[in-house]
Amino acid sequence: MRFNPDAGRRFAVLIVLVAGTVAVPSRGEDPPAGKGDGKRADIAPPTKEELLEERMLFMKSALSQYTVKTGDRQEPAKVADPCLRFTNPLTDVTDGVIAIYAHNGGRPAVLVQFFRNAPKSWVNEFAVIAPADVSILRSGRPFWKPSEYICKFTDLPASPVPAAKPLQRLVQMRNIAADFAVVDHFGGEEITKYDLRLLAQPVYRYAEEGKILDGCLFEFVLGTNPECSLLLEAYRDETGSRFRFALSPVTIYELEARYKDVPVWSIERRIVFGNACRSYYAMGYIPRAGETVPE
Repeated sequence: MRFNPDAGRRFAVLIVLVAGTVAVPSRGEDPPAGKGDGKRADIAPPTKEELLEERMLFMKSALSQYTVKTGDRQEPAKVADPCLRFTNPLTDVTDGVIAIYAHNGGRPAVLVQFFRNAPKSWVNEFAVIAPADVSILRSGRPFWKPSEYICKFTDLPASPVPAAKPLQRLVQMRNIAADFAVVDHFGGEEITKYDLRLLAQPVYRYAEEGKILDGCLFEFVLGTNPECSLLLEAYRDETGSRFRFALSPVTIYELEARYKDVPVWSIERRIVFGNACRSYYAMGYIPRAGETVPE
């Protein structure tokens, strides 16, 4: 989402995947480019200098103040290092990251988007992935609790059987993701429909023993700005193994998704901020007393 609803068209200039930042089992080397791929340049590892850059350190420090409590779990989920970095100087967004709050490398409980939209002005947004009973804390104190949970998993129509090997499953999930299409109804008073672009590689991969054999988080972007998340999971129950999917907004604007040209999901425009947010939190970041905010 772009916090200024009257921002103009957005185009890509930079995207960085922060490699090796999530605690998931090793799944081998990336497979060859798959269907709808051919854009490996979308994602590149950051340099050591970039990881130590002032804004990155500030963003990581700011996000570390938040933790996520889910259900009756005693330990809250803490943020991992950012898995995606983006910037878009043709709008008000000049630097930003996506990061994940999850338990032990499992399915994301919450996805956070944190970005700069003016000198010393930053915005934090939280997309809830967990199905129920989520509380976001800041420095151990209640910060925001959603009243609606909108991320729902559905079996993939005519799902292939998940492959036995992790590398093969990754190829399957990338090919499945390429069959999704998402339209973003972007803008303020004037709405423009944009066909979002799927990043060829997942930004996060996860598993949960006894629950989720394999999972990938893909991002649909406008330029390089994430606007919609697609989660694909391989799982098994008493009826067998198959894939399921869920979509989650990374914006306050209306979104529509199709799978193989069939409508499968949509969400309306939600222009609300702060504590009034019911399912997706968006608000300017308020620094702590004494916290240094970079330009």
